[in-house]
Amino acid sequence: MRIEDKIIFNEIKKGNKEVYQSLFDDYYEKLVAFAKSFLFDQHESEDLVQDLFVYMWEHASKVNISTSIKAYFYQSIRNKCINHLKALKVKDKNNLLYMDGVLQADDDLQHFDPKLLNEIMQSIEDLPEQMGKVFRMKMLDGLSREKIAEELNVSVNTVKTQLQRARQRLREKLLQRTGLLFLL
Repeated sequence: MRIEDKIIFNEIKKGNKEVYQSLFDDYYEKLVAFAKSFLFDQHESEDLVQDLFVYMWEHASKVNISTSIKAYFYQSIRNKCINHLKALKVKDKNNLLYMDGVLQADDDLQHFDPKLLNEIMQSIEDLPEQMGKVFRMKMLDGLSREKIAEELNVSVNTVKTQLQRARQRLREKLLQRTGLLFLL
C-alpha cells in the first residue's frame, strides 16, 4: 500500500471525519458510475456505494487493505454488484417458477395473484399473432416444437425462433408492466 493510502486509512481508523469526507467526495461519483455499469440502476448503484462507505467508517479497524484504497473500493463495489446480481437471479428464478405455474395450471388459476396473472396473460395476448400462437401452443398446451411445427406447417427452426423472440418480448413487457424480471 502506498504511504498516502496508509496515512489516509489510519486517519479514518482514528475517526477523522474530514479525511473520510474527502475520500467520499473523491470516489463516490466514480464508484456509482462503476456500479451502474454492472447494474444499470442508478438508485441501486448509489445504495451499494453508500453501504461500502458506511461499512468502511463503522468497521475501519476490521478492514484490511493490502493494495490501495482505490483498488479496495473498486474490488468491493465489483463484488457487491456481483452479489446483488446473484440475488436478483434467485428472485428471477422464483418469479419464473411462479409464472411457469401460472402458465401450466389447468383450472386452479384463482390461487394465483390475479394482478400478476392478468399482466402475464395480457402480455401474451399482446404478442404478434403467429408468435403468440406458437408461445401458447408450447407453454399453455405443452406441445413439442416438432408438433407445433407440424400443426402450423412451418419448420422447427421457425418455431424455435418464434419462441425465443416471444420470451424476449414477454420479459420486456412484464418488466415494464410489473417491475419484475422474468427469465422465461
